Amino acid sequence: MSANGQPAVAPPPTTGALPRSGEPLGPASGLSQAEAVQRLARYGPNAIPAERSRLWRQVGAKVSGPVPLLLEAAVILELAAGRETEAAIVAVLAVFNGVLSFLQEGRAREALALLRSRLAVQARVLRDGRWQLVDADRLVPGDLVHVRVGDIVPADLVAVDGAASVDQSVVTGESADIDVSPGSSLYTGSIVRRGEATGEVRATGTHTYFGRTAELMRTAKTSSHLEETIFRIVWSLLIMDGALVVAILAYGLVTHMPAADLLPFVLILVVATVPVALPATFTLATSLGALELARAEVLALAAAASDEATQDPIDLAIIARSDEGGGIDLGTRVAFLPFDP
Repeated sequence: MSANGQPAVAPPPTTGALPRSGEPLGPASGLSQAEAVQRLARYGPNAIPAERSRLWRQVGAKVSGPVPLLLEAAVILELAAGRETEAAIVAVLAVFNGVLSFLQEGRAREALALLRSRLAVQARVLRDGRWQLVDADRLVPGDLVHVRVGDIVPADLVAVDGAASVDQSVVTGESADIDVSPGSSLYTGSIVRRGEATGEVRATGTHTYFGRTAELMRTAKTSSHLEETIFRIVWSLLIMDGALVVAILAYGLVTHMPAADLLPFVLILVVATVPVALPATFTLATSLGALELARAEVLALAAAASDEATQDPIDLAIIARSDEGGGIDLGTRVAFLPFDP
């Protein structure tokens, strides 16, 4: 923690990136438009770049995971045993699972892109000696930005004037609002709860406190609970069938059974280990669930819980979407209970 009660934050990288902490960035009257354009070219846009994956990588991920590899192994084993029909069935299920999962992820990406476009944030910036609204992704270090009640802080700022109270729980995890005075830091993504303040931009984009956190989350690879459950089932099947294979081989050795007679039983057990229909079943179930939610009263309930008076970006996006649908009958509100995280 710093002396003013703010969380201690490591300074942004300085190698070809942002000026050092404490270095003057811009005049008290703000930057000129020409200077802002130069700094934008130097520092880049105030945005966290979306991770874009090439099509061939997306397709490769669908055929190289643990479960797809098991399905492909099953196809090879079936062909080796001369069971072309069974091999074709397993192959069709594997392709069906991959295509369905690919399409669902594509729809999810489109929905996120639409949400980002609706949640475009604008900032009040002092440029050429006058205050104006600009898109938040055009902010550069040295800009003077004014924030007030309800605003989302668009970049990492150092307050130079005013007094405010901000909720930065999304950024730092602190549940209590933080009082801001000249010299205090405001972090990207924080929400102004009371007062208003003017601050100088110190970091933008991936160099912000939020940006560095987002980068760590992007590079961290974790498995979902559903994936972990499926893998546990697969490993359990492998252990059980492995024990059965050992038992059959032992029986064959004791009874001197020919290897040609043992092989079909071993192949049946190995193929049975692979949960052929399990991936397709889970993918289909989640897809149908998503479609059912899309057709249900979720949008109406979300619109009923949204309030245009707050000017919250999420609320505004939901309200705009419900209006596009010809308007949804939300009934009459009889009581109001503010959201409490």
